[in-house]
Amino acid sequence: FLSIDCGGTGEHTDGLGIKWVGDDSYIKTGKAAHVQNLSKYSQELNSLRYFPSHKKSCYVIPGVATGKKHMVRASFFYGNYDGKLSPPSFDLQFDGNTWATVDTSSTDSYYREVIYAPKRGNISVCVAQTSPEQTPFISTLVISEFEQGMYETDGKEDALVRTSRTAFGAADFV
Repeated sequence: FLSIDCGGTGEHTDGLGIKWVGDDSYIKTGKAAHVQNLSKYSQELNSLRYFPSHKKSCYVIPGVATGKKHMVRASFFYGNYDGKLSPPSFDLQFDGNTWATVDTSSTDSYYREVIYAPKRGNISVCVAQTSPEQTPFISTLVISEFEQGMYETDGKEDALVRTSRTAFGAADFV
């Protein structure tokens, strides 16, 4: 289980006991920035890493087990970090595969999840510029390895992409 605070430094543990680490060990490009969070979201969304001078920038996570399912979750909170009041749009990729187009918001956080079995001993997660005036960024990246048998599919190359999550029967927001 690896939780990366993109643009953050050092380590900290959140209220759920999850240990977060800064991203310096996983990427050498981009610039760190702080957002105007106003305590609406967790501490990890107070920072981000943006990529003003690269069309595509990738985090590389080494030492993952090949053939075992992993969940990769990327989150994004613009928070007007650049003072432009212009949330960007860009592409998100994992291991060279197009994952999603990220349309960010000035006020809301956004995340994407995929579950798949890596073919190599590392996972790469990339943000890619789709328009010259749009600067890609990322707030957090979480990699979690699942036990054998969890989220099994018929094909070894199948990927499960979260489209929505519903708490059926819950009285409160989950």
